[in-house]
Amino acid sequence: NIEEVDIVDLTRQLTMVDNRDVTIVFENLLKASRNHLRSFASALEARGIVYVPQYLPAAVYQQIVGSPMETGAY
Repeated sequence: NIEEVDIVDLTRQLTMVDNRDVTIVFENLLKASRNHLRSFASALEARGIVYVPQYLPAAVYQQIVGSPMETGAY
């Protein structure tokens, strides 16, 4: 799932950024990717399909899909 890859990549990039504007953009992209992953998992679940994460640790995936959709502050 591309959202998993995005979450992994953005999380890593956030550790290397020291520009506040770039950090805000990355944080918002990360929030969007988590929301997309939630929607993807929910759509599969509605069809009786259980998604198994390919790039995220199972605990991180469960924490994301088990939490509510996020809204933006920016």
